[in-house]
Amino acid sequence: MEYSELKKKYRWLGISFAVFGIVMQAASLIMEFALKNLDSKIFDNSWIVYILGLMPIWAIGFPACLLCASKLPSKKPEEHDMKVLDLVQVYAMVTFFAIVMNLIGLVIISVLEKITGLTLQNTTIELINKQEIFPTIIFAVILGPIFEELSYRKLLIDKIGQYDKFYAILLSGLMFGLFHTNIYQFFYTTCIGMLFAFVYTKTGKIRYSIILHMCMNFIHGAVPIFLSRMMDMDIVTSLRDADLNDPAIRDQVTKMYTDPGFLLYLAFANFILVMVVLGFVVFIVWNVHKKWMLDNTESMLPEKGAAKIVFGNFGFILFTLVTIGITIYEIILLQ
Repeated sequence: MEYSELKKKYRWLGISFAVFGIVMQAASLIMEFALKNLDSKIFDNSWIVYILGLMPIWAIGFPACLLCASKLPSKKPEEHDMKVLDLVQVYAMVTFFAIVMNLIGLVIISVLEKITGLTLQNTTIELINKQEIFPTIIFAVILGPIFEELSYRKLLIDKIGQYDKFYAILLSGLMFGLFHTNIYQFFYTTCIGMLFAFVYTKTGKIRYSIILHMCMNFIHGAVPIFLSRMMDMDIVTSLRDADLNDPAIRDQVTKMYTDPGFLLYLAFANFILVMVVLGFVVFIVWNVHKKWMLDNTESMLPEKGAAKIVFGNFGFILFTLVTIGITIYEIILLQ
């Protein structure tokens, strides 16, 4: 296949996902305008909040993307089973990279806030923090990962993984990070998106990346929020910068360590720490044993200029501009 034809395919894929973003945002704005005169109490219902929030994305935007991308030929990766132990190891690595990239992201956000004077917010976590447990499990832990893996892993990789597996993984992660339109989430979602893409490319079975994604959303998203609700946050807040030599403060510390919610949160934090260390060790071991190796001998991209074909085409640039534009709009809206 000629390189010009390859560039057309990558371009059309980018355009398809740009349409996803444009239609999604347009539907969201129309819905927001249509609902602005409704009683605000209706949004106290978590089911309604999730349904209205996700409808423009998955009921309107994603079908438009599917329709556009349907003109591209699909070829799923060769199927292989993945052992439970390997899944656990990948989860540990995902945890390690998610924590590291999240810390890097926080540093960058802090610098951006000082430079711009803006206040950047993690709107997704703030949304989940206000909702009830059961609908959060249904929408954020189960349905969200399913749709996201079907779109940014299965659809995307089936369309362009046949031309080059390595660049398909990079593209999947980067577009997944941009898709979140949230600076707080961009850094770690890009990284773990690449890991999920590696798993799907390696196995050809989307269920593995869906399972990993669900675990991440539950363990790292839902669990800490729900555990924090079990804690006496007044005590935790009062102990910040407190003088531990004060007898009254020591009594509060003692009380805090008898709080079941705090003890559960402490156990959870230790679990995450163990996973981070384990993830780093597994990453090194996988490198030594070359478990990251993919058979990319059938790549159709040139050795020189591949990045330009994949990332320098109109479609990817349009998708990037659309998602950055939505991100900036949401930042301005929240100021």
